[in-house]
Amino acid sequence: MNPYFMNPYTLWNIYVCMRTIHGVYITYHFFSWLLGGISNSVMYVVSFIYNPYQTKQLKDIEKKIGN
Repeated sequence: MNPYFMNPYTLWNIYVCMRTIHGVYITYHFFSWLLGGISNSVMYVVSFIYNPYQTKQLKDIEKKIGN
């Protein structure tokens, strides 16, 4: 028997396997896109919350001249 002989059932199983792998790939990328967009939006909103312990920038530090 030829090992490369493909009957319709074997071809169907290969098709189902490829369809499943492709579906998992698309689903993974969809969820990574969705969660990435949500996390970016949440981080944008959280960045406006006041932080009392924020490190001062150079412009905010008063210059001490002379002493």
